[in-house]
Amino acid sequence: MTGPTGRAEVAAASDAALTPFTMLLGAHVAGTDGTTVGTVADVMMAAAEGRVVYVALSVGGIAGIGERLFAVPWAAFVVDPVGGALSVKFARAALDGFDGFDKDAWPSAADARLGTL
Repeated sequence: MTGPTGRAEVAAASDAALTPFTMLLGAHVAGTDGTTVGTVADVMMAAAEGRVVYVALSVGGIAGIGERLFAVPWAAFVVDPVGGALSVKFARAALDGFDGFDKDAWPSAADARLGTL
């Protein structure tokens, strides 16, 4: 749910609720339709600035074979620290037509188009 500030809000969570990265790594990510979009492969951050740049979302495949990786902007995610759930503001079908990135050539920035789905 989006609140008056335009930020995603989760019932029963406060701004003081901290979420460890370990909760995110490997987490299943639900889409707006409630089905799984993919899993979190990694979280990329700009260490000097202390901010998350993007989440590498792994979609499809088995044991890394046939998977597609997407550099999704952090703003596209909703983290429920109370329920331990992670979701994005789009359904899996929205990724059709996007190539993602190669596992051997990680981007230095998020794919901004994925933040507007």
